Amino acid sequence: MPYRERSAWISLSTTLVVYGAYFTIFARSALAGRPIGLGGAFTLCVIVLVALQIGLHIAAAILAPGEPRLAEDERERLITLRAATGAFYVFQVAVMAAVVTVYFADKIVMANAVLGALAVSELARHGGVILGYRRCA
Repeated sequence: MPYRERSAWISLSTTLVVYGAYFTIFARSALAGRPIGLGGAFTLCVIVLVALQIGLHIAAAILAPGEPRLAEDERERLITLRAATGAFYVFQVAVMAAVVTVYFADKIVMANAVLGALAVSELARHGGVILGYRRCA
């Protein structure tokens, strides 16, 4: 498995776990009638996500010492471009869905919906990279 595919797996899984936990906490608090803001819980989410990704990327780089420094070839650039293009369309649709929340929810819910759109588009991008490498394998 190439280092960049391994990196995409790390990013996909950590994003899914950390944001999944955050949005689970947010949904429970919103259903209880007191949605959490973007303060403490979100800050903790970002810190945990960054720490996990740094640690796992360091471990992946140690397992393949020379591979992270290799320049991207044409195939890898095309995989990255296609994944980013697909993620952009996912982001557009998700943000439009988030904007609709302004009609039936408060600004905290809308801000979290936009954050959810960002998380979903990142999941789509990393998933697109993984799919691109799997198709070429």
